[in-house]
Amino acid sequence: MIRFISDPEHGEFTASASGNISEVVVEVGVCINTAYNLLRSRDPDAAQGFKQALLVTFRPDSPVWDKEDVPDPHNGIKIVRIRNFESEAHHE
Repeated sequence: MIRFISDPEHGEFTASASGNISEVVVEVGVCINTAYNLLRSRDPDAAQGFKQALLVTFRPDSPVWDKEDVPDPHNGIKIVRIRNFESEAHHE
């Protein structure tokens, strides 16, 4: 299960995920597919731009893959579930 809420107007950003790696990756894929098809239904050219932007965003040298510690949220609870591992891996 993944949940991302980004609401800059109200200063809210929430992110949580649980499940094994495959489940989380599939859910991210479903979200991307839904966004792409919503765009495509209104503007096929915009959907193609979205696709191209994501392909660039996910390149191996993209800042998306920068490693950093995720701070505990000011409001709310930080939850991390790891399945199929004996212990949490150390950050590099």
